[in-house]
Amino acid sequence: MDELNEIVEVEQQVETLETEVKKFADGLPYWAKYLAEKILSGNAISDNDIDTSYSFLLEELKLKEETEKPEIEINYNSANALNYKPDLLLTKLEDVEGVNALTENQTIDFSSNLTIVYGANGSGKSGYARLLKKVFYSKAPEDILQNVHLESGHKPVNAKFTFKSNNTDIPLLYSQKDNAEFEQFAVFDGKGLFKQLAEKNEFEFRPAGLSFFAEYTNAVIRVEQKLNSDIATKNSGNTADDLSALFDGESEIKTIVQNLNAQTNIDDLKKNTPFSDEDKAEKEKIQKQYDELLLASKGKEKELKNLEAIKKQLGENKTSIETLNKYFEGNYLTKIKDAITDCITKAAAAKAEGIENFKTDKIEGIGTEEWKNFIIAAEAFAKKQKSENEVYPENGDNCILCQQSLSEDAEKLITNYWQFIKSVAEENAKKAQEALEKVKQALEKLNFDLFPDDNTLTVWLTEKYPSELQALQQKLSEQKKLAQNIISDIQNKTANERTEIKISVGQHTTIETAIDVSIKLLKEDEQSKALENMLKAKTLLEHKEKFNTHFSKFETYVNHQAWINKAGKANFAKRKITDTEKTLSDKYFNQKYIDVFNDECQKLNGNFGIDINHTGSAGKSYRQLRLKGRNPNAVLSEGEQKVIAIADFLAEMQLSEVNRGIIFDDPVTSLDDRRKSEIAKRLVNETAQKQVIIFTHDLVFVSSLINHCKEANISNDCHWIENVGGSQPGKIWLKNTPSFEKDYKTSGKAQGYYEEAKKIGPELREDKIKNGFAALRTSYETQVVFGLFKGVVQRFEERVSVDSLKSVFFTTELRDELLDSFYQCCRYMEGHSHSDKYAYKKPEIENLNEEIQRFNAVKKKISELKETK
Repeated sequence: MDELNEIVEVEQQVETLETEVKKFADGLPYWAKYLAEKILSGNAISDNDIDTSYSFLLEELKLKEETEKPEIEINYNSANALNYKPDLLLTKLEDVEGVNALTENQTIDFSSNLTIVYGANGSGKSGYARLLKKVFYSKAPEDILQNVHLESGHKPVNAKFTFKSNNTDIPLLYSQKDNAEFEQFAVFDGKGLFKQLAEKNEFEFRPAGLSFFAEYTNAVIRVEQKLNSDIATKNSGNTADDLSALFDGESEIKTIVQNLNAQTNIDDLKKNTPFSDEDKAEKEKIQKQYDELLLASKGKEKELKNLEAIKKQLGENKTSIETLNKYFEGNYLTKIKDAITDCITKAAAAKAEGIENFKTDKIEGIGTEEWKNFIIAAEAFAKKQKSENEVYPENGDNCILCQQSLSEDAEKLITNYWQFIKSVAEENAKKAQEALEKVKQALEKLNFDLFPDDNTLTVWLTEKYPSELQALQQKLSEQKKLAQNIISDIQNKTANERTEIKISVGQHTTIETAIDVSIKLLKEDEQSKALENMLKAKTLLEHKEKFNTHFSKFETYVNHQAWINKAGKANFAKRKITDTEKTLSDKYFNQKYIDVFNDECQKLNGNFGIDINHTGSAGKSYRQLRLKGRNPNAVLSEGEQKVIAIADFLAEMQLSEVNRGIIFDDPVTSLDDRRKSEIAKRLVNETAQKQVIIFTHDLVFVSSLINHCKEANISNDCHWIENVGGSQPGKIWLKNTPSFEKDYKTSGKAQGYYEEAKKIGPELREDKIKNGFAALRTSYETQVVFGLFKGVVQRFEERVSVDSLKSVFFTTELRDELLDSFYQCCRYMEGHSHSDKYAYKKPEIENLNEEIQRFNAVKKKISELKETK
């Protein structure tokens, strides 16, 4: 017996994460246990599973008839929960569209070990980072921005991601980012540093047993959402406001409808039914009495409408007079007089400047308007005799009127005519005349007939305010006469002094006030009170009739409210889920994370005494890093914070059972060279466990990464991202690093593009030609580094090769020839700045061949100079 008790005791002591998760699931209500069993069996929760669970929940809430249900047995095997690919790789990103202003039709290939994408600030790295943070796990996801330089025509976000597993490509589009493959990669972004160090952070990757709680919480939320959706549906059918809106006016019955709720007794509602024949007869009787009394009041209603219409017309008339007054104010009249004087002065100047040269006894009227108009018309007619680029007259031309040959003097005279009408003085005179013409046209369009005989307002004023009307009409007549006199002054070029004439609108205000008094008296009538009382009695009977017509709606509403009241008692116990998950995380996971985090800090030389606090919410675990009880970002430098954040990120990824790749966006900003090297070494070592991708603008960091790869004999790819010409960010140059620079020491790359361009059609040829010029540009840059300067300073190397200075030698003539050849090449490249000498020229295939030969000649001279030195 004692031996049996010992066996039982040992079994009770053997407690694992799996057994405790099973114990939790066994204690759930039936509807929730149904979901837990599905998850722990390794099955994804389908919509059908949610529907079934929801049906069980309705039975529990007494909202559905209870049914017989089978027993649920929890058989948990953690291996069932793993549904990820252990050999997954990200191999390619291409066809990116609608992301910031990134250049389209670019491709980034990813190495299975380390991939570096180098580019200066503004080159387009942030656009790619936003895209990756949107599809992969990130603590600081950002919205993808559209191209701010485009007002319209924005494309939707799209991209093609190619993964590989079991030697099989898995192409997925941006729209498929919910697929499991995207869950196996994570992005570290320096922009999320504050969130990572100052806030709680979720453990995204945890053991399957702990992941159960997040999946289970999500399933519970879906059931809860389904219940909330049904609640919303029952609320949306007819709200209390909708039902009360069925009744126009107010009554006791409408008040009953407004107060309907879950506790309303249906039998009490039925007390207001039916709508009897007696009710119908009484309603008809009151309706007749009401109509008769309303008809008797119609005369006053008509008078009210008439007065309101007159008031509106009077306001419009007032506005029209105020507009007319602006044309006859003293200041405006003075401006017109000054404009006439200006026109006279400028016309005289034009006449004096040129007319004396044309006076002759043979022609009368030189300098008159008719003379000027004749010359202007003659010039216009002469232009029609010649083509666009020819002038009239030229030697050998005939007169356009008499057809006789023109002498040299005649040609000169006609040319002088043309010059005269285009002179500055003549042009000034013309502009002054045009300004006066605009004033004249405005005055001619003015309407002074504001009180026509058949106008309603005129008729009413004639009867009610005859003297005021006559005064207004007299003033309008005076303004009209003044307008005619000003028009005459403009036509005759006479600068007369004119007296201001303004019409007062004070009479309008007086009449409007009187109309308001009349309207008020009409509305304050005893007859209205009798109509009001009769309307209340009529409304009550109408409401009773409608209440009976729509009674089923009120009954349905009350029943729905009672259903919603019961549904509100549902208990989803999400707090219990979180507490259980936190307890098990503390017991089975958190210490392991602390150990790995501390190990990462040591590897990165970042032992700053960080403590880690753990909390839980919604079935998920969270951690917060602390230093002496304070946030690290309040104590540590920015560089030290970056080291801690990287250690935290790497620790979580190490413990992940699913993560297969980590991506870094500028991870070493604000760090010194020693820190950069330490982080570079750590990330290179991490490639032995998973794929690593790094976006950076730091050349020292790039160099350090490449050198550590060489030391560890680890292959890597390094691509260059560039903003071409400052307006085309995201241009990718694949495999552009020192390890590939040997390909650009000759014109071989450009020659290859040239050969390809010769073999393809025009629609594809231009792209090959552009790539050829880009390759040639890189060859020139490589020639500067290795040809002229013999590798003394290299783009990706930290060290300067001082010893190589002994072999550096070149002449200014060779330098200038290389510069000229380089600029000649660049003029065929869009987006590059061009001087006038090297203006952009659209490249043709023969241009590429010419520039290749030019480069080869320069390279040969550099080599020969080295040999003869």
